[in-house]
Amino acid sequence: MAPVVLTFPHPLYAEMVTHVLSNPAQEMCGLLAGRDGAVDRVWPVPNALQSPVAYRMDGPEFAAAMIGCDFEPLGIFHSHPAGPPVPSPTDIAEAAYPDSVYVVISLQTLPPSVRAFTIVEGQVEEVPIDILA
Repeated sequence: MAPVVLTFPHPLYAEMVTHVLSNPAQEMCGLLAGRDGAVDRVWPVPNALQSPVAYRMDGPEFAAAMIGCDFEPLGIFHSHPAGPPVPSPTDIAEAAYPDSVYVVISLQTLPPSVRAFTIVEGQVEEVPIDILA
């Protein structure tokens, strides 16, 4: 079951945002490991599509991240270089982990706008994010 609140220690939140800003022209992505809504590891994964409008994770980096998450990622994050911080129709259609939180990072503003959602059978619900000092 997905958490009611997604909690990041500030250094891990900053690590995730820094990763997506490392190539702002492309959608950047990765996994979040943790339990009970508390993130304890950020796993950047290359976008196999190298696209500004879509992402796909595969290859050895994705395999290592899935192993690190015990095959049950707490969250999946990706950026929207030119889009809003909400799941796109493609994000919703391709959401395959109903117990995970989907974090969308919009680069339309600086600092980036970061929001989290559950996506279950096409239904999207926002999940609050708490960033610990």
